[in-house]
Amino acid sequence: MSEKTLMDAIYDRYGDDSDYQDLVSNSSCSSASTSPLTADSNNNLITSLPCVSFYIPETYSSRKAHNLNIRTSISLVMSNMGITHIGQVDELETVCKDVLELDLSRNELTNWTEIRKLLSSIKKLRFLNLSLNKFLNDIEYQWPLLETYSTLNTLILNSCFLDLEVVESVLKRLPNLNELHLSSNNYARVTFSNNFVKDSIKILYFSNNMLADWCEVCKFGQAFPYLENLVLSENNLKNFRTDSMTDSVDNCSLFKNLKILILNKLKINDWHAIDQLREFPQLKHVRIQNIPLLESLTDEQKYYVLVAHLDESIDSLNGSKISNDDKENCERKYIRFFMDSNFKPNRYYELESKHGKLDRLADVNMDISKRVYVKIKYNDKQIYERIDVRQTVGEFKKYLEKFVGHPASRFKVFYIDIEACSMAVYGPEELKHTNRCLYSFNIRDNDEFEIDLKPVQVLHSTASEYQFQYRHLGHLHHHHYNSHINNNSYFQLPNGRPNRFKNRKIQSENSNSNGNNLMKRSKPGLINSSKYKSKENSLKDSVCTASLPADLSAFNSMRENEEIN
Repeated sequence: MSEKTLMDAIYDRYGDDSDYQDLVSNSSCSSASTSPLTADSNNNLITSLPCVSFYIPETYSSRKAHNLNIRTSISLVMSNMGITHIGQVDELETVCKDVLELDLSRNELTNWTEIRKLLSSIKKLRFLNLSLNKFLNDIEYQWPLLETYSTLNTLILNSCFLDLEVVESVLKRLPNLNELHLSSNNYARVTFSNNFVKDSIKILYFSNNMLADWCEVCKFGQAFPYLENLVLSENNLKNFRTDSMTDSVDNCSLFKNLKILILNKLKINDWHAIDQLREFPQLKHVRIQNIPLLESLTDEQKYYVLVAHLDESIDSLNGSKISNDDKENCERKYIRFFMDSNFKPNRYYELESKHGKLDRLADVNMDISKRVYVKIKYNDKQIYERIDVRQTVGEFKKYLEKFVGHPASRFKVFYIDIEACSMAVYGPEELKHTNRCLYSFNIRDNDEFEIDLKPVQVLHSTASEYQFQYRHLGHLHHHHYNSHINNNSYFQLPNGRPNRFKNRKIQSENSNSNGNNLMKRSKPGLINSSKYKSKENSLKDSVCTASLPADLSAFNSMRENEEIN
């Protein structure tokens, strides 16, 4: 297996070959320089100190490189890079002088000497992930006990399969460590020495191991007396009993500072085990899901049964805040839940003495009938259908389009409550709101729906004025044309509307004809003048597809005769 240093991996991920050559050849660099990064005329960042360089393309920002505020990264993710050792300490110290978090998981580190070099090089390091590395269990010769590093706060050793004696030795060399991860290591027993105590540890992750006896967990309480957060998910624990411990040792004394306890996917199948959680005096937050005891219950039942069964001091369950009203409601539901059960937990009698004997709730069926049998009428057609009342008015009208033969926008639907109409309480009700559900009308079997087409609006003009109406994007627009004014007239707009058509002239289709002026229009419309209807007249009620009829001489002559008379 080829060797690869951490510095090699950093340049593989963040740098390029030219940067590495600059780093190797630049021996006159001083760490006292104000900025390790500079930019050339093409906005390419180059290094004047041993550090990682980056390229920021021109399109990334409109600002020039010399205006960018560049800061050294505080977090490095170097997982799965094939790293076998750390490399030169002086290079690492210069490049990573401001790094606070480092992820070295899934690499090939085996020697604790390399970790010593790492911690001595990155002096500000607070977080270190060494998961899935194959460290040797021999640490005493690789890391002297007197050599300690006080900056590290969090250490992750998941799936490293180290003996807990080795973990104990590591902890002795990290005096200020307060968060430790030891998940997925197949630990079945806790083998810390009897006199080992680490006061600084407050958070412990011990998930996905093989612990089956709570007395093994109690050893954590002895080793970490100030433990506040304990994660034990996916172990084989069935209860929290301390029977095999000495009489003077119990959960109350061992875990007196514990505030958060996570117990997902344990083997708990007994309400007495849940009762034992009251022994933790400071416990406020509990996560307990996917346990055999609750697998037959619904999500709602799991919530109120657990809230009521846990001690009243618990403030949150599975991440949800528990209010005082929630607690009282859950306690009442808990009483009714176990009221007819052959087995009643002790908590049931405690709550019954608090709230008294409760009456059973009436069993009222509040379900809505999903489908009803109705009659649908349109003109002389009628059908009987079984419709789903959970659909909206818009969906129902869309369904009726095939029966009516018109789009939903062209017809109205009225609901007829047969019973109410027969009693003259009220008449048909129009289905107006498209998002309203049909069940809100309280539709019953044998009720009816009647469909009417919407009328086509026709506007009548006076003798001196035509009114043109056309549809545009579903809206009606009205424009008037005064027949008394000449060819240079403009559109006369309704009152209150902005004059968007100012200077839009009425033009004549036939420029040689003085009397036959024609208003050209690009929108279809309706023209209607009942006063001038006749069999011979070409100005019958019709839909104008592009413009008015080309010849208006007949109309003009009729107007002249009318004025003479």
